[in-house]
Amino acid sequence: MKNLINFLTLLACVFLTMSRTTTGCITPKFTIHVVNKLPSPQLKLHCASKNDDLGYKTTSENYDYNWTFCESFWSNTLFFCSLAWKNNHVKFDVFTSKKSDDCFDGTCYYEIWDDGIYFAGGDAPRILQKKYDWQQ
Repeated sequence: MKNLINFLTLLACVFLTMSRTTTGCITPKFTIHVVNKLPSPQLKLHCASKNDDLGYKTTSENYDYNWTFCESFWSNTLFFCSLAWKNNHVKFDVFTSKKSDDCFDGTCYYEIWDDGIYFAGGDAPRILQKKYDWQQ
């Protein structure tokens, strides 16, 4: 019985490790793009999940901040970003497992413009739709 418990624990650790790295995914793999389309001053952003803080970034115009991850084994992945530009700010979910179907072909694509945040799922060609307004 003890050997079975040890084996199941080891197996769970392997699944958890594989689902958090992009090589050897056993769950769907996604790439998030947050593209700065703003003129000066630079866009400040911070993106994170419950388990992974991607840090604070300051990006110039046309910079594509992106990362790739494997969805959690339990389909409960959530990534969010906080953005600041001039006197504007916004915080929003860039990925949730519940809405993963929006990210066609495993790609979630956001463009940040002076009038708001636009989204398109999938690779090019993209049809962007406004998702969020800036808050002041």
